[in-house]
Amino acid sequence: MLLLAVHLSVFAQKKDKVLFKINNEPTYVSEFNKLFKTNNATLSTNTFEEDLQLMVDYKLKLNQAKIEQIDTLPSIIQEFNKYKNNTIDAFTTDDETLEDLVKEAYQRTINQVKASHLLIEIEDNDTLSAYKKIEAIQKQLKKGANFEELAVKYSDDKSVTKNKGKLGVFTAFKMVYPFECAAYNTPVGEVSEIVKTQFGYHLIKVEEKTKAEPKIKVAHIMITGLGKKKKERIDTIYKKLLSGKKFEDLARIFSDDKGTARKGGMIKPFGRGSLPKSFEDVAFSLTEEKTFSEPFTTPYGWHIVYYRGTEKIKSFKDLKKHLKRKVMNDLRKEKIEDAAYTKMEAKHNVNTNKEALTVFDTENPHQLSDDKLTGVLLSIDNENYLQKDFANYVKSISEKNKKPLSMYKDYKRKKLKEYVIEHLEEEDEELKEILTTYKNGLVIFELMKQNVWGVATKEKEKVKHYYLENKATYAERGDSFEKVKGYVESDYQEKIQNEWLSNLRKNNKVKFLKKQIKKLKKTYK
Repeated sequence: MLLLAVHLSVFAQKKDKVLFKINNEPTYVSEFNKLFKTNNATLSTNTFEEDLQLMVDYKLKLNQAKIEQIDTLPSIIQEFNKYKNNTIDAFTTDDETLEDLVKEAYQRTINQVKASHLLIEIEDNDTLSAYKKIEAIQKQLKKGANFEELAVKYSDDKSVTKNKGKLGVFTAFKMVYPFECAAYNTPVGEVSEIVKTQFGYHLIKVEEKTKAEPKIKVAHIMITGLGKKKKERIDTIYKKLLSGKKFEDLARIFSDDKGTARKGGMIKPFGRGSLPKSFEDVAFSLTEEKTFSEPFTTPYGWHIVYYRGTEKIKSFKDLKKHLKRKVMNDLRKEKIEDAAYTKMEAKHNVNTNKEALTVFDTENPHQLSDDKLTGVLLSIDNENYLQKDFANYVKSISEKNKKPLSMYKDYKRKKLKEYVIEHLEEEDEELKEILTTYKNGLVIFELMKQNVWGVATKEKEKVKHYYLENKATYAERGDSFEKVKGYVESDYQEKIQNEWLSNLRKNNKVKFLKKQIKKLKKTYK
């Protein structure tokens, strides 16, 4: 019967015809058609009369659940709210923006950028000092100063002493999204505008843009550490390879990288910018399949790499699902949410009282008195939220040194999300139907559990008595109650269910509209 709750339509048009009434409450023809006139293989063998009885029994159960106030149980409310919270995800995702970002990610996957950068970190949350510093460097670059020299002199990137700011090549998702965008959007030979990321402020010099190299497939043998004995170990392994020993066998026996050793040393195919540069330089220098490198070092130890060819660059169609998943787990997701919330705000008439917001332009929100925060700050449709509501939200945030104004965007979205969840059934008829049928399924499940499914375990003596009365029925399955207990409990539960359902039918007045029944039967299946 729960299948009914999943599929049943609960709305009816004004012109819809009444099929039957239970205690004067109508059930419409459209509800029956929604469920039974679809290609439902589970119900397709039933006759019209059987399906009509299923519909009646379903409505009887919903009516009984209402009488027993099943829908008010905390467990039902909690589960339904959880479902609504999951449903809201669809409203915070803008499909058009998502599609654009997936396409953008693909283009940046098949095209690579070679660039250098200069980083100025933000210390003690002092964004102004950091910005002034990088702005001064930018002015020097515009006057013709050498980027590499300025990077060595000013960059806070600790690797600058070794790489002079050079990052090598990279593709999509290798850098944080704002940095990636600046690199791909800056013409070759030019320096980007100032870019802010969680690491600080950057200037990026784009040196080259080319088609991305295919990912390569390699195996490796790794000896961790760089001491003399480590060198002796890798040299011994190398000699074994030269003598004709199989790379896969030696990797399984000797490699310290246990994650790849059991796979013969095979590493997941990778492109530029994925692994340490010293490793990639050797791996990408190999061009002939089934050849191996001489021993070399990385910051992690000694390696020998075995080249197994390249992986063909996949089409957009093949990569789309993978890229979509990566986009949704990346900073790009913020753009998707921004677009979705913009539409939601327009739909629900979201307005901010800018004058009321100026009160929160302070370093210490805890000094704000609730007595003075009585003005309307935010309105969503016809609901208002006061200044003190936002003040309480600010005080609940544990992040220190965070200014109240910087929290308002999250607060507004939180309230909008809560509002939409609360009024989710009002969004559209289709969604209302989905939510109502889901809730009906929950309450009927609980109703059946309380009145039917749990009875056999509660009434153990009655189950044994039922067995004794029908002992001959179970003789072929076992010679004792314990041996046939499962069968007996199942049969007893069916007996209880039939009796309970029979009482529902007797205790409720069901009136069929014969004209509509006859008309519907003619068009059935």
